[in-house]
Amino acid sequence: MTFIPRILRPLHVLGICAAVFVLSACTAPTAKQAEQAVPPAVMESSLRYQKQYLLTAGDQLDIVVWRTPEVSRSVVIRADGQISLPLLQDVTAAGLTTRELADKLTQLLSARFVDPQVAVVPTQVRQAMVYVMGDVGNPAAVPLRNAATALQALAAAGGVRKSGAEADVTVIRLMESGHLRAFAVQGPADGQPAPYLTLAAMPLQADDIVFVPENGRSQVSRFLDDIVLKPLQVFLTFRLISDN
Repeated sequence: MTFIPRILRPLHVLGICAAVFVLSACTAPTAKQAEQAVPPAVMESSLRYQKQYLLTAGDQLDIVVWRTPEVSRSVVIRADGQISLPLLQDVTAAGLTTRELADKLTQLLSARFVDPQVAVVPTQVRQAMVYVMGDVGNPAAVPLRNAATALQALAAAGGVRKSGAEADVTVIRLMESGHLRAFAVQGPADGQPAPYLTLAAMPLQADDIVFVPENGRSQVSRFLDDIVLKPLQVFLTFRLISDN
C-alpha cells in the first residue's frame, strides 16, 4: 500500500539512501547482511521547520539580570522542573525555551525592579537523545550513545509489541534544510529479508524519532500531523515550529 502522509512528499532523488548505511565497526552488520538490507523509502515534508530546544531537568543555566548581581545566579533545573532564585518563589523552567524562561523571569522581577533585563544562558544541557514512540514495549527517550542504530533504539525501548507493524517502522529526522524527512522501512515482500536487517543498518542522529505504527503506515501520517500540529509528548525535549 502506498503511503504518502499529508505533510510529506515523495523524495525523487534517493541517492541519500546510501549515506544512511554508514556504521561504525562495532555496530556494522556482516557484509552478507548489508547486501540483504533493503534501502528505506524516503519522504520529505513540503514545509520547512525549525527546532527549539526545551529546557529539562538537569540542565545548568546562568541567569543574568543586568545590573542586579544579587539576583543573578547559576542554577540547575531540579527533578521537579523548577529553579530557585533570590526574591522569587520556585519558578518552573522545564518545558520552556531559554527565551520563554527569560520572558517569564522578566515579568516576575518587574514587580520588584524597574525594567529588568534578564538573559538565560545554558552552560550544560542534556546528552544527545533519540525518541522511540508508537507500539513498543516502553516508549521512551534513549541516549544516542546507547542507540547507534534504529534496531538498538527499539531494543532499548522494549522492542516492537506483537501488535506493532515491524515492517513499517519509520525514522523521522529534521534535516539542515528545515524539512522533515521520513525513512520508512520496506518489506517484507517477495524476495526481501526480515526488516530487522534494514533497522540494523540504519544509523540514528541526535533527536531522531523512531516510530512504530500499530496498523501500518496510515498511523505514521497521523503521528506526523500530531508532531507538527500538537504539543509533543512530555519526554521530548524539543519543539518543531513552522518556518513558513
